Amino acid sequence: MYKLLIADDEPLEREGLQLMIERAFPHMFTIFHAEHGRSAIQQVEQHRPHIIFMDMKMPGIQGLEAIAEIRKMDAQAKIVILTAYDYFTYAKEAISFGVSEYVLKPAKKQQMIDLLQKLLQQIAEEQAMREQQLAAREKLVQLQALGEIAWTWLFMGKMDECAAHTFTGMEFESGYAIVVELEKADACEREKWEEKMKQCIKQQRRCLCSLLNQRQMAIFIEAKQDEHVISFVQSLLKQLEKALQQRVKIGIGTIQSGVDGMKRSYKEASIAVRYVSSFSRVMHVDDVPLTDEVEQTTIKTGGSVIEQVEMFLQENYCYDVTLEEVAKYVHLTPYYFSKLFKKETGQTFIDYLTNLRIEKAKQLMRDEGLTVKEACYRVGYKDPNYFSRVFKKVTNMTPTEYRQDVCERA
Repeated sequence: MYKLLIADDEPLEREGLQLMIERAFPHMFTIFHAEHGRSAIQQVEQHRPHIIFMDMKMPGIQGLEAIAEIRKMDAQAKIVILTAYDYFTYAKEAISFGVSEYVLKPAKKQQMIDLLQKLLQQIAEEQAMREQQLAAREKLVQLQALGEIAWTWLFMGKMDECAAHTFTGMEFESGYAIVVELEKADACEREKWEEKMKQCIKQQRRCLCSLLNQRQMAIFIEAKQDEHVISFVQSLLKQLEKALQQRVKIGIGTIQSGVDGMKRSYKEASIAVRYVSSFSRVMHVDDVPLTDEVEQTTIKTGGSVIEQVEMFLQENYCYDVTLEEVAKYVHLTPYYFSKLFKKETGQTFIDYLTNLRIEKAKQLMRDEGLTVKEACYRVGYKDPNYFSRVFKKVTNMTPTEYRQDVCERA
């Protein structure tokens, strides 16, 4: 049922209008009366009517003054001015207060019925719009919450990429992960610090936030062009400590693109935060000291990182393989991968790949009888002369000398 206020200093006018409305719209309205402007303001404050019929000339507070006060309390009500005076100044000022209609007395019955039908239609449409907006807002909040859970599951390996995008639909052209760890953890305060952290970070940058545990949160931040990541995160750390009223430390991953890149950056940030020397500090993964313990954090199903690399190179040595491509394959930064590879194999990546290719070339000439040129192309070299120089540097003989030596022994 709708609420309607009739504000008019003439009782017969109020009663006549009410009778007409109740006959045309039975059981649709609860109708209130006000005999002057002050009473109209009080009635609006108390009942919040959907529609107000306001006479212009009343004792005390006039119609336009009352409307001005009413608009301070209620911006939604439909206000119709009723007056016996056809003053343009009234109409002009009324428009500034968002008045719906300006009706001259005496109004015809059909005119008032048509007007009420129009106003009711507007009210219904506005209510439907507000409900849609509220539903959309609630859905957005739910999707954001589900999205954050989905990204956490994705990076923990509990959900595939397709399913995660179903929840989030959010993708950065490029971005990086940070893992923020609190010095103190209180389960009762978790929701409070989680919300404060999200607000602080989202004011700075477009991002995704994923709660990891009672003390840690992973944040995936959209990168800006030519950004100095460490400086930005150091500034962010100070803001977080001020907002949370406690110390934090932050591990930083490298700038990546796509879901695989974000996974890699998250893994790097997780490693880095473990090696921050104290709270109120940040550490980039490239600055993590290389230790046996760190290497253990990179172990995956099927063997260690180096074992994976060795298997990969056995299958792909004949292609143009770069250190950057292999580092990406095992989800490490090129810098960190290079240090780890040298530590585990005693060789640089280039030396290892070169030695592997030369050994394969020797095997092809020895076991399959390939010519020097054929072996050169089979192991990934495009220039036989360059191949010969590399071969001699590694074996102290040219490939032709090696092939002759093998043939003589046979």
